[in-house]
Amino acid sequence: MTILLPMLVTVLVALAIALALRRRKRKHTKENLAGPPGGIPAFRIVTLGLQGSGKTLLLTGIYRRLQTPADRGFYLRVPHEQLIELNRWYRKAADVNEEWPRGTTRGELREFEFSVMTQVGADAEPVVKLGYLEYPGELLTDPDAPGSTAQATLLKAIAGADALVGIIDGFRLLQAHNGDQRGQLMLEASLDAMINAMLPVRSPIVFVITKWDLLDHLHPDENERLRMVRERLMDTPGFADLVKVHSTRRIVRLIPVTAVGHDFAEYRDGAVRKNPGGRFRPSNVEAALSVVVPDILRQTEMSLDHATRAELLAAAQRRVRMGPGEALRTLGTYVTGKAARILMSAVGAGVIAESGLSLLLDTLGPRGYDPAEHSARLARLGEADRRAEEFVQARRRVVGELQRQVAVLEAKLPDSRLGGDRWGDW
Repeated sequence: MTILLPMLVTVLVALAIALALRRRKRKHTKENLAGPPGGIPAFRIVTLGLQGSGKTLLLTGIYRRLQTPADRGFYLRVPHEQLIELNRWYRKAADVNEEWPRGTTRGELREFEFSVMTQVGADAEPVVKLGYLEYPGELLTDPDAPGSTAQATLLKAIAGADALVGIIDGFRLLQAHNGDQRGQLMLEASLDAMINAMLPVRSPIVFVITKWDLLDHLHPDENERLRMVRERLMDTPGFADLVKVHSTRRIVRLIPVTAVGHDFAEYRDGAVRKNPGGRFRPSNVEAALSVVVPDILRQTEMSLDHATRAELLAAAQRRVRMGPGEALRTLGTYVTGKAARILMSAVGAGVIAESGLSLLLDTLGPRGYDPAEHSARLARLGEADRRAEEFVQARRRVVGELQRQVAVLEAKLPDSRLGGDRWGDW
């Protein structure tokens, strides 16, 4: 009996350990199935523009255009309380009997979280998250109130942004074109404020010309019209310097948008007013957001020296032959090595995060999709890894579609690219 008792205890302990390991394995598998390997890549976008420049309508237009998949294969989702606010702005903007929606006031910060959704297996899942922070440009042009930390908060956000969006008011461009001195001064003041804040950053920059419909009369060809505006901007002190400083290793764009359509608003009696007979039909607004992820990834690649790029390309090739779990475990080699140090000196925090680095390596991998090879690969994987592989393929498809949209934009509006190599040169 004295001999059997320790043996019985040993058996019971062994059974308890085995059950615990089985539960842990099931729990770990369930956790693996909950999301993509490495987590969901998240990038922060900071938008700057003076009050009344069109930031609110741009944000509303972006969501309206991208809230359904259409033929893109992805769509945007926001938390419900933000959806209510965006819909309220849309109704107010589209109603000819209403005033324009109220813009940001000095010191007001608006933050939205866009989840880029796509089909992963049988479910719609987020594969990228975009934090969209909207600041009033007056924080950069006016003295801060005593005791206020708003300017310091803004400058810190700019320094830590993965991408910057600068709003250029098309109404001010129209005034400057018409010889209005006040409009010219307001245009220069807004550009000066943004440029001084943007010069030290490493992020891609998108200048968005809002109210593009007010400039339709300049020329019937849209790219020629954009070239005319671009030349005016390049003649503005500081703007050309920013483009020159950033053009070698940074991506700088100039994208014209109308958040209301080409016949919904008109310049009348010194103000922009709604046209009762016009159609509310935003145009090109989605481009302002669609370029962000491809530009972040491309600029990261541009920032690497030859040896580091070769190292990451080799890692990307190896990852294709691995299961997602093994591929994720190998990330530590690059996060702690020379490649990570170079990445940290070249790009924002979004790419350095485990999820961002996973996305970068996935997009550096071989191009093209072979259904037969993909099916054979899935057959070799366990359940958790198959789910992770579905996430990897889904985010590759989304990035590929975003890259295609960038190529279409550059083909349609070649003058939209101010700095960095073009998509066709990649």
